[in-house]
Amino acid sequence: MHETRPKELGDYRVLNLVGTGGMARVYRCRHKTTGQIVAIKVLDISADVNILPLFEREIRAMSQLRHPYIVPLQGYYLSPQLAYLVMPYFESTVADRLRMRLYSPREAAQALTHLAHALDYAHSLGYIHCDLKPSNLMLDSQERLYLSDFGLAKSIGKRSNDQVAFGTPPYMAPELADGAPADIRTDVYALGVLLCEMLSGHRPFEAERATDYFYLHRRALPPAPSQLNKVPPALDDVVLSALSKSPSERPQSAGELARLFQAAVAKLSEAEQRWNPPHCERPLIVLQPVQSSSGVLRELNVQSTQMRRPEPLSKRAAEETTVPERAKRGTQLLTALLLVALLALAALIVLLILR
Repeated sequence: MHETRPKELGDYRVLNLVGTGGMARVYRCRHKTTGQIVAIKVLDISADVNILPLFEREIRAMSQLRHPYIVPLQGYYLSPQLAYLVMPYFESTVADRLRMRLYSPREAAQALTHLAHALDYAHSLGYIHCDLKPSNLMLDSQERLYLSDFGLAKSIGKRSNDQVAFGTPPYMAPELADGAPADIRTDVYALGVLLCEMLSGHRPFEAERATDYFYLHRRALPPAPSQLNKVPPALDDVVLSALSKSPSERPQSAGELARLFQAAVAKLSEAEQRWNPPHCERPLIVLQPVQSSSGVLRELNVQSTQMRRPEPLSKRAAEETTVPERAKRGTQLLTALLLVALLALAALIVLLILR
């Protein structure tokens, strides 16, 4: 569909569209006087008038958050007819980088350290990001990382009035699907997904629908990064700790996760620290179910996903499923034999009468 972009936004001339989201479009613009290149995020008010409060929340958060690794707010305009905010322009994101080249353990540790500094700062001011993903992580020409997009940010200790959990399903912590309020550890869970993706090129879970993601986050044990690509197994435990189903079992801050990951990377050889895994197709993973409180393993074949379903829980269970089929086949064979016998008897009787 043809996109009709505005020619001007305030003091800026619109050059081109660089990205679209669920509730906004981002344009590359040039200041009419200074020539400065910026990114302007324009809210699509026509899509839903109720998203205006989310935009106001983002403006409020970005106005308060002043940090070297957080994208700063340079200006904004807000009215019932038009709303936009002005930010520095970045040529690429972590999502762009991952399409070209995966992260070595050392590169991932450095990126995580920068991101953890930004998140710990935001958390200290009472903001949970709630939408951590590669496309929200900006990169400058030296590949330094900057956190952006606080449109879904929530306040610590305050339950949101939103009726549904907002975020991007592949990165959402399992407790959010149960209606629990977001806290620092929900951002830590998203960091675990990010780390897995940066190292292996794959997220822990892949699915076709949001409900499938929620089910997998809650019920399936995540595969280790080393199962998804040639990632040093020594890094598995740290990544999996961030992906724990229980918030209390995760690192309790972004900084703690970064320190644990740095320590794990430091134990690798120099070659392992610097090696970038190649891109690879996602391997077939047999998902293991989470053990319930009763000690019974829950099967994961309720929801359709792009992963293989788990194997039967036991050989006995597999054998039991074949018993009805065997009985059915036996009944059919006996019926056929009786029918043949009756036809033979009838033919014999007719032959005797004719004689």
